[in-house]
Amino acid sequence: MALKSSPFREVFALPERLTRALANASSADLEELAGRWTTRLRAADGDDKTDDDLLAVLRGVARLAASAVNTGGGLYSWSS
Repeated sequence: MALKSSPFREVFALPERLTRALANASSADLEELAGRWTTRLRAADGDDKTDDDLLAVLRGVARLAASAVNTGGGLYSWSS
């Protein structure tokens, strides 16, 4: 993962391989990943840290990844 930073934000460029994997993931793949992610969060942080719908998050990221792959772009995450 590449990291570019400025005083105002950090931008992560997801690797192309990960972007393609997310773009091509089946519903079953995303469900399995969400289940493993939830289990890991609960083990590390307790039940109160897993209120987000992780499957919905993964489905949204997978849609963005598919769009990136279809347009020849990349997938990025940033925080400020």
